[in-house]
Amino acid sequence: MIAVGIIFLVLAVFLIVVGTLATTRRLPGNSYIGLRLQEIRKSREAWDNAHRIAGPFWILSGVCLVFGGVVALRAEGWMWLIPALTFVAAVLALSIGSNLGSRAAFLYEQAHANEEGCGESCNCGSDGCGGEAAGETAAPQVDVNALRHAARKSDK
Repeated sequence: MIAVGIIFLVLAVFLIVVGTLATTRRLPGNSYIGLRLQEIRKSREAWDNAHRIAGPFWILSGVCLVFGGVVALRAEGWMWLIPALTFVAAVLALSIGSNLGSRAAFLYEQAHANEEGCGESCNCGSDGCGGEAAGETAAPQVDVNALRHAARKSDK
């Protein structure tokens, strides 16, 4: 089946080009190609850092598909296992690269927030960490009798 080999090779070229652009920090910010997370879209630097991490894995995914595509052009019988395994390896490499890029974006955002003084444990409101407004907010009142009544009704 020549069609499988051609599809693999076209996808391989696409992944290698996108992976190379991502690794060299030349992948333009867009909503179609690349990682789509809020942390990544906040700044050009976050976009470049995340894609610089993911790019080599995308290139590896493309190389796997090149190998699988070349074998698929001549495959017969049991040799179809090779394109199938290279496809699985390509999907794994693509997934691992995307996961690592997403984690890098999250860590970059977290480090950037810590530099500004707003870390994970901070409830940054209008006055920031521990400002005057932080102590003024009253705790919400809970009607315990209403909760008990609702719990009894749900048990029936």
